[in-house]
Amino acid sequence: MAAARKQGFDAIVVGAGVAGLGVAAILTREAGCRVLVVDRYPQFGGRLMCLADQPDRGWKVDVGLHMIELGPEGSCTLLNQRVGKKVGWGPFSRKVKIFRDGRFCNIAELVPMTDADRNEFGALLKKIAGLSEAEIESWDDRSLEEWLTQAVPNAAVRELFRDFGMIMTTIPEAADMAAGEVLWIARDNLKKVRQLLSSSYPIGGMSAITAPLAHVVRDGAGEIRLNTRVDRVLVEGGRAVGVAVEAGRHPYPSEYAIPECEEVRAERVILALPIYQLPAILEFRSPDAPLPEWWRKRILDIRHEVTGLVGYLIGLSRPVDEDLCFLSALRTRHAGLPFQGFPASNFDPSVAPPGKQLLQTDCVTEYPQVADKFSRRKILGLLWQDIREMFPDIDELVEWKLPYYVAGCDGLARKPGLVGRFKPALKAPGVANLYFAGDTYQGRGLASNGAALSAMQCADLILSEIRCKRL
Repeated sequence: MAAARKQGFDAIVVGAGVAGLGVAAILTREAGCRVLVVDRYPQFGGRLMCLADQPDRGWKVDVGLHMIELGPEGSCTLLNQRVGKKVGWGPFSRKVKIFRDGRFCNIAELVPMTDADRNEFGALLKKIAGLSEAEIESWDDRSLEEWLTQAVPNAAVRELFRDFGMIMTTIPEAADMAAGEVLWIARDNLKKVRQLLSSSYPIGGMSAITAPLAHVVRDGAGEIRLNTRVDRVLVEGGRAVGVAVEAGRHPYPSEYAIPECEEVRAERVILALPIYQLPAILEFRSPDAPLPEWWRKRILDIRHEVTGLVGYLIGLSRPVDEDLCFLSALRTRHAGLPFQGFPASNFDPSVAPPGKQLLQTDCVTEYPQVADKFSRRKILGLLWQDIREMFPDIDELVEWKLPYYVAGCDGLARKPGLVGRFKPALKAPGVANLYFAGDTYQGRGLASNGAALSAMQCADLILSEIRCKRL
């Protein structure tokens, strides 16, 4: 093994998604830390990776389907503002359209409401906006269906909330949704934009969120190493002291190789990886593993409690929908899964050539479905049948389509007992100077915003410890 280099890093961050870059940027800007960010991919961004001129010139595609809840009012914006950067945003989505009975309908059409219903709905929104943190947390281990039964006597209002809950959680049944998370997201939206749920799209694609954070790290004498795979976290004397990264090439195929590694050391290590990737770089199975057994068991028990996406990014010769909208379906007829999509180029025309449309679509799956390649292929075929029914002339308009999948698209599934205080903490138990950040750890909000908020909370925890040490 190569000898350790004296590189003098204050922190090493594993993972160059919005959470990892966010922690690194804050530590760089607010504490003058020299931070090393490492990532196994050739491009930063993680699940917000954005690719220009792909699959053809003039198109810009994100890895997966993303709209950002609250847009300029969300945690992704607040994270960039905190480090002195600005994100440009397209307009807010004006409609949520749900496909049912052969057509896309506004939610208001699907859930007819009388004047009395609307008055009750308005009163309920006012009540949610006034909920305390403690009141919301008390519902983190109970279902949305239970909350609706207790708090909402009106059947039409309950049905409307179930539809919004499905969009927030990508979980079909209200009995499986964590009420606390739905209420927190709803309260956040009501306070900031006076709507139950709102979303937008960053100008230039998802790299508009992550690229400014990367600039802060690099401008502050930090370093971002891409194409760098971490073999393991180094723990000595109950303390995280760095990481071992793969060095050089091995002549064997990867399934047979044990790579040579280089040790890179730092004062602290932040793992901005989802929990299901932790066993690849932290020792879990050995009886003398440094992290306590109860914690390792908890991570192993919940690591696959995540949702996945299987879908298509589609380049069209002309638009199939002109609205600023988010498209959804509770269950599609052929795939039998929740559907979501939106026309990204309606919000930001720069992501597609003039007159053409970038349409993002997917089905939401459970982890076993997205993890199996045969299951993914089957879902893709069925989803295309559903898309043909949603957009009858789409075959004539397709210039290209990219099938894709993502495991763990929204962090931990928003189910009872998996949100709020029940999510893994931001600091490792029993190992000093080891931290976590991302949407599978503590931090509220939808997907990317949850990761951004987690990044800020993790950075604040580290900064408070640095300040105490300096006193």
